Amino acid sequence: MSNIKKTTLKNESGMVSIMVTMILMVVMSLIVIGFAQISRRNQRQVLDRQLSTQAFYAAESGVNDVRQLIKTKGVPPAKTDCANTGAYYSGLQPTVNTGNKVSYSCVLVNPTPTQLQFNSVDNTSSTVIRIESADSTAPIKTLTLTWEPNAAVASPLALCPTSATNAFSTSANWKCGYGVLRTDLTSVDGPFDTSTLAGSTMTSFSVPIAGALGTTINYAAGASNPNTLKGISCTVAKCQLNIDNMQVHSAYYLRMLSLYIGVPLQINGTDINGNAVKFVGAQVIIDSTGKAQDVLRRIQTYVSATGRSDRNANPDNAVSSFGPVCKRFSATGGFFSNDTAGIPSSVVTDPLADRLCR
Repeated sequence: MSNIKKTTLKNESGMVSIMVTMILMVVMSLIVIGFAQISRRNQRQVLDRQLSTQAFYAAESGVNDVRQLIKTKGVPPAKTDCANTGAYYSGLQPTVNTGNKVSYSCVLVNPTPTQLQFNSVDNTSSTVIRIESADSTAPIKTLTLTWEPNAAVASPLALCPTSATNAFSTSANWKCGYGVLRTDLTSVDGPFDTSTLAGSTMTSFSVPIAGALGTTINYAAGASNPNTLKGISCTVAKCQLNIDNMQVHSAYYLRMLSLYIGVPLQINGTDINGNAVKFVGAQVIIDSTGKAQDVLRRIQTYVSATGRSDRNANPDNAVSSFGPVCKRFSATGGFFSNDTAGIPSSVVTDPLADRLCR
């Protein structure tokens, strides 16, 4: 009996080692599997980022292809499905890279948006757009301009003017987060001569002032315009100006310039029936979806209805100078003089300049 017990003990003496070995193998296997999964996940993430970038660029290609069509063929018709059919859109080539399966799978076009958007109306070159309703039976009654503060200014209203009377200062002293928005609204449904255009243009300077939103002015052009300088109530988030009673004309051009500092701006409108205006001839919304293998990216952008920039190609001012501009003559009460006597030639390079130019 004793010999049997000793033999059994000898036979079971390796079980602990076997169990420890098996546990270690299981643990090591789990670690290896975990690392393999992490490696595969990282590899897939890298691949997804690469495919996402390709899909994004493919979507941009769709936008650029439609912009090129607009440049060559004019304002596009509405495109509400993904099929590239019809005389206007049949020339689209959605395949970007056949080997890597990169393309833009769908492009939609809305030529009559209910809102116009501008990333920056700046102080160096004006923005000019057409303002017209797509529904000729329901002209625009009210135009609403909403602009946001410049993102670089932490407290946009802290140093703004307190009234329209102290609006203008030098650019170096302007600390307000909003610019002074200049708008020139001109009717274009009449004859295009100088006197008619001058008489149908309303120019206003909107000065940002802290207060509740909702400032409204009435459209009045030419000499009857009472809105040349107007304090506009603004919050820390936005300024808003409503231009009412516009239904006297069917179409306008709007020129915008934000003095001192550039700002993003949106335009909405309501017609005589109280409905949201669908603008035509100003901007087009292009909705493009890019695809790279099984990854999709969708972008939406507003582009000019002409396919070109909305920036004014003409000078915004009659006189431009890098230095002070001074008079070349003196005129007071029937007296005129260019008054150059006694001024050293080393100081005055223009013989017509007067002593105000020294």
